[in-house]
Amino acid sequence: MALLNYNPPVNPYLKIVYIDEHLVVLDKPSGLLTVPGKALEHKDSLEVRVKRVLPTARIVHRLDMA
Repeated sequence: MALLNYNPPVNPYLKIVYIDEHLVVLDKPSGLLTVPGKALEHKDSLEVRVKRVLPTARIVHRLDMA
């Protein structure tokens, strides 16, 4: 699936719903990739944004996936 004209929302840059010492819950807006795509223009993603703000965070589960 090709992403044509990938223009992810930037406001808010990162919406943290909940955070404590073990868990971060994020609200991923529609139009933002969860993980980076292969193409250079698809590198902006929720994972990349989280790593910039919380470098030790890891993706554990996506609630929208089966």
